[in-house]
Amino acid sequence: MRERDVIEVTSLSHSTIWRAMKEGRFPRPILISPGRVGWRESTIIAWQENPTKWKVTEVA
Repeated sequence: MRERDVIEVTSLSHSTIWRAMKEGRFPRPILISPGRVGWRESTIIAWQENPTKWKVTEVA
C-alpha cells in the first residue's frame, strides 16, 4: 500500500504515522524500489485489529 492509501484507511496523518513508526507502534514500510516504500496490506490490517497492542514482529 502506498502512503496515501495507508493514511486513508487509518485516518492518521503523515506525521503521526512516521512518529509512531519511530516509537515502534506502527508497521514500518518495505522497500519497493529505490526511493519508493510501501506497506503490506496484511500488516496494516493486523495493526488496525489492535493498534494499542501491536508490536513490530517482522523485519523489513
